[in-house]
Amino acid sequence: MFKNLTLTVVMIVILVVVMLPLPQQVKTVLVVLVILGLVFYRRGYIFVAIASRALNGKKPDEAKAWRYYELGWKAGLPPNYTIMLGNLFAQRGDAAVAARILDSVIEKQQRSRKPDAAIIASASTSRSMVYWVQGDIEAAIAILNKVRESGQGDKNLYINLTSYLLESGRLEEAHAMIEEASSKMAESPGMADNRGWYLLLTGAYKQAEKLYHELLKDSKPRFPEAYAHAAQVKAALGKNARARELYNEALTKPFYQTTSITKEDVLAALDALGDKEIEWDPDLDDEDGLEVEGFEDDEDLFEEYEPNTDVGDDDDGDPNNELDDEDYDDGDESEVEEDEEPELDSDLFGDEYDDEEDDRR
Repeated sequence: MFKNLTLTVVMIVILVVVMLPLPQQVKTVLVVLVILGLVFYRRGYIFVAIASRALNGKKPDEAKAWRYYELGWKAGLPPNYTIMLGNLFAQRGDAAVAARILDSVIEKQQRSRKPDAAIIASASTSRSMVYWVQGDIEAAIAILNKVRESGQGDKNLYINLTSYLLESGRLEEAHAMIEEASSKMAESPGMADNRGWYLLLTGAYKQAEKLYHELLKDSKPRFPEAYAHAAQVKAALGKNARARELYNEALTKPFYQTTSITKEDVLAALDALGDKEIEWDPDLDDEDGLEVEGFEDDEDLFEEYEPNTDVGDDDDGDPNNELDDEDYDDGDESEVEEDEEPELDSDLFGDEYDDEEDDRR
């Protein structure tokens, strides 16, 4: 099957029109109509590209950008692109729109004769972040446990789930999930941070210090939580100068509505440190370290999304033109596919969407 069946079919139709025994003017009109039909059919991609350019231009127009992102969803996009749009709105803090977008993906798959479990799991993991933004942490935990029990859990699910459990003070459950994830997959920076966070919350400061020493040295995380948690460990050990450095490093990282620590939290922690003197600990200096293997330097808790404006020619998903604000109406569409699902092209969403979803992952 052709990778881009829609474009191939259009080219064939145009070729047939050109070869028909018709006047040139009629042929021209027919070709124009075919091209306009293609533009309308793929208008979701066009709206997203317009939105990304509005957001990333020399003079960003956020109102226009988010309006066109929503239009792109309503016009219809493949599930993976739709999930990325939902993530963008969650990251921005627009929980209502994010919930509608992600729920539409889940509901469409559930109504399908052949639901895609992986798509449902991905959308549900992102949906948990919307609950997080809304302050409903128990709902966030519940939806992830449901996905986990279905056997679809991945590193993103475990990072989010352990983060919610740690935030809720459910330390035993969080530890169990950390160990379960460790038994199934290589430890990522996000999971290592959650392990360090657990050690911090349980008072195992020396172990946490060693873990963060290795994490920050080897993986150089791009998310603020790792630096803030490492700073809390240093402060707990009386190493306030180093704690200040780490808090200041955290402030250089991007903060989103889905980030588990806020810039205000970091600034407040810096103020609380004040001008306290350093208490040097001779038993552990910065040359000591704990071997923590398997880090992949492209991951994070909660998806960090950087949209790109370019729409590639191989973005071949056929949009669902019946999509509305509430759901995808055509429940059986997944059974009859005219085109192959396109490979996910992160360039579609520009500089505010990271193709690896979130640096903690």
